[in-house]
Amino acid sequence: MRLCWLLFLVAAMATLHLALGVPPSARDLRHCPTSCGDVNITYPFGIGTGCFRPGFELICNTTTKPPKLFFGNTTEISYQYPYGYVRASVVFNIATTPGLLGTYSRSWQAPGRVLSTYTTNSLVIVGCGIDVYLFRSHTNILQGYCRSECTNMALMDKKLSGRPCNGIGCCTIDLPGGVRAFRFNITQREETHSVALGNSTIKAFLSDSQFYFNTADLLSEKINANTIGATSLFFSVAITDQLNCSTAQLGLNKTDYACSDGSTCVDQRNQRGYSCTCPADSFDYDNPYLLHGCKQGIPIQFIATENKE
Repeated sequence: MRLCWLLFLVAAMATLHLALGVPPSARDLRHCPTSCGDVNITYPFGIGTGCFRPGFELICNTTTKPPKLFFGNTTEISYQYPYGYVRASVVFNIATTPGLLGTYSRSWQAPGRVLSTYTTNSLVIVGCGIDVYLFRSHTNILQGYCRSECTNMALMDKKLSGRPCNGIGCCTIDLPGGVRAFRFNITQREETHSVALGNSTIKAFLSDSQFYFNTADLLSEKINANTIGATSLFFSVAITDQLNCSTAQLGLNKTDYACSDGSTCVDQRNQRGYSCTCPADSFDYDNPYLLHGCKQGIPIQFIATENKE
């Protein structure tokens, strides 16, 4: 009974710290889960009351073996690194009907609205006889276009497999850094190609490196795991409840200020929000979101995989 009361008191104190906007200490979070499966959990991310900053709640799916850690409903966190970045695989699987032409619309928004693309990336589309149109989120403003067509399967396998995507079997559209959301349309068109490509499928995913085409990806239900692992990308993590560091540090706003003592506030480039960093001479795994966290070794970056149906 006494132990239960102590655990309740610790959780209540942690919740109070968060409500007052005071960065919690490692002691405040000692009741919080520190891992899910093989993945460690570090603040501002967390699971359970008083264990995470708003917008950073994680979910541990214990029905799988090993358990899997999720940010939002679809982003699976599979590994972690320091420095406050997330590495993710964002995949869209497009269900098509052989012999029928159609238009397919998909959209993406960063989980929790606290992530954005860190560098220039590409939207990669694998498929035959398709036109792809990329739009700004919630608008009809066209940001990019590409076309993919197919020829003879044997010729493509011999000449193109293992080479950079060039509009035959796949095409790409560049995405600038700092993107938190977008949408795109894929339109099929009539195209004459070999019988072997009659059941070809369409896939789309994000990549921060050059994609190398493989004809096997045209016929599989999903892009193979090795390909996706090689085409994941970096996302930066940001506190977005205030416009920038200046507004976050003003008067009443400072009750929600995320950066701890000894850390530095850094504005997000060309977008809302800020992040916190420890001094350059700190340990690699220090955590600027914890009280006195720049003197402790705690990692704050995740690798994630995301699947969109």
